[in-house]
Amino acid sequence: MKAFVTGAIAALTLLAGASAASAAEPVRQADGDYYTFDLVNQSDYTILTFQTGEPGGTWSRDWMPTRVLEAHDDVAMRFYDSDDACDYYVKIVFTDGDEWTERLDFCDLEYVVVTNDGIYGTNGD
Repeated sequence: MKAFVTGAIAALTLLAGASAASAAEPVRQADGDYYTFDLVNQSDYTILTFQTGEPGGTWSRDWMPTRVLEAHDDVAMRFYDSDDACDYYVKIVFTDGDEWTERLDFCDLEYVVVTNDGIYGTNGD
C-alpha cells in the first residue's frame, strides 16, 4: 500500500479554475488515467486544503496551495494516476482546523462534494 500511495502522490497534479458546468469525463491514457472532477463546497465553511493519501500515513501536498475554497464555491481539478487505481482517500481541512477524510472511487465520479455532514463522490446522476 505504501508504494501505491507514494506512486499516486508523486503523480498528482492540479489544474484549477473552471466552474462545475465544465466537468468532463476522465480521459483515458494508454499508460495511466487522468481523472477530472469538480470539488464542490456545499458546506457553510471555507476549505483550506484538499489532499490525497492514507489515514495514519502520508498525505500529498495541498492541491490548492494558492487559494481556499469558500462556502458554496467550486473548483475544477484533475490528476494523473500511472497505476490505473480508482480508490483514493481524500482529506479536507477547514479554516477552523477541522479535518474530514473519506475514501472515494475516482473512476466513477465527476464531483467530490463537501457538505456540512461529510464528503462524497457523485457522477451527477
